[in-house]
Amino acid sequence: MIPPVYEPLPYALSGLNFTQLPICTQQYLQQAKLAPPHAPDVNFISAERLNISAALSSSLIKNDLDLVELRLETIVMASDLEIGIPSQDDLQRHVLAVQESRLQKLLGDVLPERELIFNAFMIKFDALVWVDQQGREHYTPEDWQRYRHALLKPILDHTSQQLVALDNAVIDG
Repeated sequence: MIPPVYEPLPYALSGLNFTQLPICTQQYLQQAKLAPPHAPDVNFISAERLNISAALSSSLIKNDLDLVELRLETIVMASDLEIGIPSQDDLQRHVLAVQESRLQKLLGDVLPERELIFNAFMIKFDALVWVDQQGREHYTPEDWQRYRHALLKPILDHTSQQLVALDNAVIDG
């Protein structure tokens, strides 16, 4: 299985003060006790980043299962068609209706839900990058984009590996 690719928007919080941050980012930082005037410990920020990454993986479990289930249903249907199920018009209409329903579930429910999960994670993740940025004004927005990418890539890679591992376990299973 080739997992869906999540492409986050570029990092946009460079140079902003707390009151200029999006409201959802401010709320998260307040809830996490990372809003100014708090000067959070580097270890606390790292622990929070680990917490939100674990929460992302947990949030994706049902979505991963839905994706794998849809893929498995498609494989089973294709296999049945290869065997040579009689090509009656009613049966063909039924197969097309089932496939249309599966596609609608994928494009209308499962993938948009996945996007929402990642977007909610990115609000928190970018907020933590913003906290890291405090007191380091000599870095450019491009520096922060690279920093964010270096922290984010392993997390996104892990979510893809998690989905592929689940798919392999079910398919090989």
